[in-house]
Formats: sequence, structure tokens, C-alpha cells
Amino acid sequence: MSDHSALRVGVVGCGNVSLRRHIPTLASLSGVQLAAIADPVAARRAEALGVAGLPTEAGFDSHSDMLAEAGLDYVVVAVPPATRPTILRDCFRAGLHALSEKPLALRPIEAQALIEQAAAADLRFGMVHNYLYFPEYQEVRRRLEQGAVGQVRHVGLQFMGVPDLPGHADYRPLWRHELGAAGGGVLMDMIHVLYVAEYLVGGTIRAVSAAIDNLGYPEGEVEDLALIQLHFDGAYATVHLGWGHGPGGVEVTGTQGRILVFYRDFQTGPFAEVTTLTVVSPAGVEELKPDWTSTTPPTFVELHTDFAQAIRAGRPPIAPAEAGLRTLEAALACYASAHTGKVVEIPLDFGDPLYRDGIFGLPRLQAWPGSPLQRRGLLGLGRKAGLTP
Repeated sequence: MSDHSALRVGVVGCGNVSLRRHIPTLASLSGVQLAAIADPVAARRAEALGVAGLPTEAGFDSHSDMLAEAGLDYVVVAVPPATRPTILRDCFRAGLHALSEKPLALRPIEAQALIEQAAAADLRFGMVHNYLYFPEYQEVRRRLEQGAVGQVRHVGLQFMGVPDLPGHADYRPLWRHELGAAGGGVLMDMIHVLYVAEYLVGGTIRAVSAAIDNLGYPEGEVEDLALIQLHFDGAYATVHLGWGHGPGGVEVTGTQGRILVFYRDFQTGPFAEVTTLTVVSPAGVEELKPDWTSTTPPTFVELHTDFAQAIRAGRPPIAPAEAGLRTLEAALACYASAHTGKVVEIPLDFGDPLYRDGIFGLPRLQAWPGSPLQRRGLLGLGRKAGLTP
């Protein structure tokens, strides 16, 4: 763009989510000028520059050089979570707003420090919680706010068919299976489910209980299955997550009815199109068959539009970093519950090993005798105890 009033944005990290989502979105978004990209891998920079339509000099092998030289207003940080805090700290030191991929960090103590740093500098700090813009969730939420099925009692989210998508081949394609890089397995990969549950229930997670295991990767470090119960004030949500092949959909139970969402061939959304959204209420049965065949790219358009507007208006984005911290704590509480066999409240206590060290504090908690995490040596336990990033 040649519009000098446009916000200049840089992207750090040129993996698949940047090449397929962030960069194409930012390159075409009104009011925003995609000005620079940074990645230490030369092949990734070259491909990203081609997607963005930028000249070679707009590519940097160091995020520090990009922050210092590109004249930016804000930065999108799309690198694996272990390396996000350092880059975000540098953004805030440079006086730049930042939009971070999820999870925000591996350790809540790091996330809290970043939130405080951004607030002290009066900078906008947002999360890539793009699932808030999926039309099926928005339609369910709209119906619930209208009271279509009465008061929400339970939300069921089935994500049992999550594709185990590799990272880019030029980096570490299996980094999501590396505890030190990802901080967990399918739950960290799909941490979206936790804020979606809050969005649909219309409340804040108070406590969690979970069963977590690895049934498909015998030598793996992380989980491929998470069965989670979320406790809210006056309501509950059940989330079933799995890499592989399994059912997907949304089921909401209210005091006067229910809402059901299903995807093509009962697959997991958003990896397949919505086929039906059904509302069963005292007014009868209403079945919608919407034409929601391409939802993921528009969610990024709406997410980035909101963040740019938040910068201009000086207001919080739709998903502020505080929401990212809360979902991170909820995810870690799930791991703690699976390991200890107990219900775990959130927010985590400041002295909790998981608050200070993330998943790497798990070995300091007392396991219940049947803990599959301990038995299989998952998440830094048992035969892999002491593993750190």
C-alpha cells in the first residue's frame, strides 16, 4: 500500500500459519501495510516475501534488525511458543504493539510479565484467538444471548478428529511433538477450545479436571488425547480432543432446549464445513443448513481488522493477552489434574510449580497411582523426567 496513514506491520516467523494466513491477510488488508518479515531460515524468508509481494530488502534474518530498521507500528509474532516471550519483550521495548499466536508463552509467570510490560508502555497486546470469529460459534452465541434454549447448563465440544499437521519442512516439522518447543501436545496445539468454551458458556473457567494420555505415539513426549471437564459458575463444559480420526461437533444443553452443530461427515470443525446447525426449543425444531464453506481465512481478516482498529482507538483487542494467560493457565491446570487425579482451580497460585515453570513444573506435583502421564513417561515425567526446553 502507498497510503502513508496505514499502520505498518511486520511478521516474525514464516511457518505455515504465516504463509497461509497472516501474510496473505495482511498483504490485502485495508488500512494496514505489510512492511517486513523476519525469519532466520533463508528459504522461509524468500517464500514469505513472494507471498507478500515484498522486495528482498523487506526480509530480515533477525527480528531485532526488523524492529530497529523497518519503521513499524506493530508486529505479529508467529513462532513456536518457547521463543515468543523474548520476541514480545523486544517488541515492547521498541514501543511496538504486538499480536501473538497462541499459547502466549510456556510459563504463566512469563505471560504475566509481558502483560505488565505492555500495559506500562500503553501498548496493545492481543492474541490470535481467531476461533471467536467462526460463524457457527457466533451464531450459537447469538441464539444463547436471545434465550432460545434458556440458561446454559452444559457445552460439549468434540474435537476428536484434529489433523496432526506438521510444521514447515524447512524448520522442524514435528515441533508440536517436542515438549521443549510446544509445552504440550494436542491440548496446546488446540488451546483454542478453552476460550471457545468460555465464549459459548458466557463465563470464566473456575476449575478443571482431565484425563490425558498418548495412545497413538508410543515413543512420544506429549499427549495425543485430552478429555476435559471445565467448571463454570452454574454450568459446565466438556471438551474431547484428539489427534487422528474421531467425531466433531458442538452440543449445548439449556434449561429449555439444545443447540447442535455438525460438520461434513461428522468431522471436526474448522477442518471441515458446517453442514447443520439445529436449535431445539419450546418453539419447535429449527434446522439451518448454512453456506459456511470457507471460514478460516475470513476469521483472520476479522481478527487483524479488529487489532488494527484497537491500535487506532486505544482500546483492548477482542482477545487481549489477559485472555491468553487465562487459557494457558487452564491448559496447565488440565495437565496438573490428569497427573494428580484432582480438580484444579484457576487462576493458578503464584507459588504453583506450573505457574512458574509451565509444564516443566509437572514432575514436582504428586502423581495419583494410575497416572498415565507417569506410566508412559509423558510431559517430562518418568523416564523423561527433568526434560527442559
